[in-house]
Amino acid sequence: MLLSLIGKQMKMLLRNKQPLIILLVMPVVLITILSTALASVMNSDEQTAIQARLVLIDESNWEQEEASIVKFLEEQKVRGPALEALIQTFESNDPIRILEGSILNSEDINKYIALEKRQPAELDNIRKDKEIDGILVIPTNFRLNYIKSAYFDEHETPDMDLLLSQENGIRASIIQSVLHEWQTGFTKSLALTKVGISPDEIMQNGQTIERIEQVLQERERKIPASIYYTIGMLVMFALYIPTFLSGFALQEVQWKVYNRIILAGVSATLYAFSIFITGMIVALMQQVIILLFGKFVLGIDWIGLEGMTVIVLSYSLFVGGLSALLTTLQLRTKSDGVANIFSGLVVSIFAFLGGSFFNIGDVSSLLATIGNFTPNGATMTAILTIQKGQQLGGIWSYMFPLYGWFVLCIFLSIVLFPKRGVTS
Repeated sequence: MLLSLIGKQMKMLLRNKQPLIILLVMPVVLITILSTALASVMNSDEQTAIQARLVLIDESNWEQEEASIVKFLEEQKVRGPALEALIQTFESNDPIRILEGSILNSEDINKYIALEKRQPAELDNIRKDKEIDGILVIPTNFRLNYIKSAYFDEHETPDMDLLLSQENGIRASIIQSVLHEWQTGFTKSLALTKVGISPDEIMQNGQTIERIEQVLQERERKIPASIYYTIGMLVMFALYIPTFLSGFALQEVQWKVYNRIILAGVSATLYAFSIFITGMIVALMQQVIILLFGKFVLGIDWIGLEGMTVIVLSYSLFVGGLSALLTTLQLRTKSDGVANIFSGLVVSIFAFLGGSFFNIGDVSSLLATIGNFTPNGATMTAILTIQKGQQLGGIWSYMFPLYGWFVLCIFLSIVLFPKRGVTS
């Protein structure tokens, strides 16, 4: 019986041209127009590098450590011209000076990392700054320990502390990749330094840049207009599905079909469940068609298929629950006023807050936060997060509001749905 009810509702949907035009033709047309018209605006900065902010805190410097280094060399029986020559060599090969001057402030790396030098006393305040992506702390006696380890084989580990922000994993990964490459290269250079090869020469290679480009390519990509508006129209037009399904249910009441279904032994619960399943199926089909249009017509390379599947299925469940709720309200009020208000006003508000027309975050961060609590806005942000290259774990903060809306729709549908026949 459930399949019969679903089949009946699907036939009603397919036999009406208006639903097909609004649910499939209009989003495709708008996606094409908006993607083309606004491509130059949204894609203009597509090649701009993502720049991370790194703070360097050096608890000492060469001048402060030079006296202790000289004292150590004298203890090693190094004096006179040999001592002066070694001091000059160590100073020119100071690893922190090379890191700061030749690497982090180089033209290639500076595109990706903005370096700031701060005082140790500021560390606590810097750690609270959410705009800072990484903090590199060079401890006292780092250079002395480095010289002992590199040149005298003493077991003094020249450690440094790297603190990475959890707010933005991409920028933190850029910092981590650069410093990892530097550390790896410098470790290899310790042996070569002893035979007269400067670490500066060893570190000047293209591997660090290639590593950064790889991190950006693998973990984040820019969102062009084609992807943005495909997702924006997808989540927006799925909200019209409950309007049509609830409208068909109201027609069945007016035509006495609904009461005959109830009199035939079909429970009201089963009827409501059929609306839920139908809404979910139609939403799933609509989203798949739009995504395929984006892939084969607009040439979009959808990534993160696992995450996309979770999001699309979750949004389909919500649309099914909303279909059941709107049907319930229409049967309760015995008019199409609820559906008209929803399609004419609520969908527009949700689409605006959710960012279907433009990135609302460019106007107000508060509105963007509110938009992420709308079902369509949460879904859109989750999909865009996946398309930027984030992992599945990055979407759950956006999915929880969607699940909350789904539970609310189902709960209200169960509580309010008429358990007996409805008179027109």
